[in-house]
Amino acid sequence: MNLKVALAVSFASLMLVGCGSNSSSQSNQDSTSSSSTSSSSSQSTSQSTTHDDVSQVKVPVSTAIKTYQQTFAKSEITDLSVERELGRFQYEIEGVDDSREYTLKLDANSGKVISKRSERLDADEANGVKRQDALDLNNLISLSRAVTIAQSKAKGQTATEASIDKESEQTYWEVQLEKQGQETNVKLNAQTGKVLAIENDD
Repeated sequence: MNLKVALAVSFASLMLVGCGSNSSSQSNQDSTSSSSTSSSSSQSTSQSTTHDDVSQVKVPVSTAIKTYQQTFAKSEITDLSVERELGRFQYEIEGVDDSREYTLKLDANSGKVISKRSERLDADEANGVKRQDALDLNNLISLSRAVTIAQSKAKGQTATEASIDKESEQTYWEVQLEKQGQETNVKLNAQTGKVLAIENDD
């Protein structure tokens, strides 16, 4: 009888030790999994920041402009922008001649033409009227240079889009930067890089 009791006690003790070991092992696995998830999340955030930075696009503005000019010869560019659309950065370039307006979209990393279209200008924009909005594309500073200057005015923010526009005969870069809900728009002379205006939007 005493032998049976001793065996039962020994068996119960072994079971408890085994359970404790499994619990410890499971705890270690959970900790490792949590650490791995945290590391993965950190890497994902870092990659996301890089992918969202418009200055990281591979096709320079000069190449995008050249592609437009080869596609729609004898027209003049009135607007150029690069921003994320459908998960990838795209150039959208608009231009005109005396009778039609044109739009070209390019993949900003491969240079591949995504779409192109043209349509007739309205009567009040035809015959050279709309051409007056043509951008001055001579001696443009690069996209990366424009972003670098803009980021110096918006510390820690990521440039999410950029465009070249014209106002009062002045062609300028406008760079939009964002971080945690804060948005800054920086306008700078497209040829010299001189900062023209800074707008903050919380």
